[in-house]
Amino acid sequence: MKIAVHICSFNGDKYKERFIFLKKIVKNYFEINKNIKIFIHTNKVSKKHKIKKVKYIVHSLRNENPFYLAWKCRPIIEKQKNQYDYFVYSEDDILFSKKNFSFWLKHKALCIENNYNLGFLRIEDKNKKQFSTDLIDNIKYKIKINQKKFVVNNVNNYCALWIYDKKELSKFINTKFWKFKWKGKNIYAFYGIREMSAIGWHGKNMKRYKATIIPLLKKKLNPGCYIKHLSNNHALSNHPVGFGSIEKNRILSKNLKDFSEVKKEFYFIKYIKYYLNKLFDNLK
Repeated sequence: MKIAVHICSFNGDKYKERFIFLKKIVKNYFEINKNIKIFIHTNKVSKKHKIKKVKYIVHSLRNENPFYLAWKCRPIIEKQKNQYDYFVYSEDDILFSKKNFSFWLKHKALCIENNYNLGFLRIEDKNKKQFSTDLIDNIKYKIKINQKKFVVNNVNNYCALWIYDKKELSKFINTKFWKFKWKGKNIYAFYGIREMSAIGWHGKNMKRYKATIIPLLKKKLNPGCYIKHLSNNHALSNHPVGFGSIEKNRILSKNLKDFSEVKKEFYFIKYIKYYLNKLFDNLK
């Protein structure tokens, strides 16, 4: 089993904190597989902040918005597409575990065969409780595939990480979303520059998957879906959209309804202010 992990990590004013995150992240990946290959994409490497057994790739960002660092790995991943079985892209504060990987391996085939994306949920800590990083409302819909029960995350499926097998990645590479050229008025650019990279192929308007789904286990979300957001910055702030406000035990609605592919909720009003701000940032 050959796995390539690509992590985007900008070396700036807060890099000491990010380096602490990176050490935890790298340790977790090596617990998945000792032979895993980890590539850290950065703008510069500090001797004091360097992790062993990791390949650093330095990218020039001269006269570029530093957010474009998130896209620099893609030509390299494309060259590697036949060299590895599984590919992960992640921001540098996402703690992905062996439990998460096993969860993905177990359920991804059934999801892909039925044109669904297998989802993860970022979790943060606040006052000895856990909160969803990205949901601004609870999950209300369920579906059944081959007698297996799933819920549908049509609230916000962003998790700052994507993982695909070799076959799915090859298909992704052949789409317009792989070499996406940022244009502020492009209707597909529903996300900011970094977010557009980290959403992978399961973003809004991409039409690859019917929806993002998460399996249920004893009427609760399968615990393998939870990944830790180490920055922990949404739950501790009063975010204008409401990110970090849904407590973990309230993620699922008490009365789940059957999901219709036609009837989808996009929470447009709550998102519009946030994404307009993102748009203006990206146009700078």
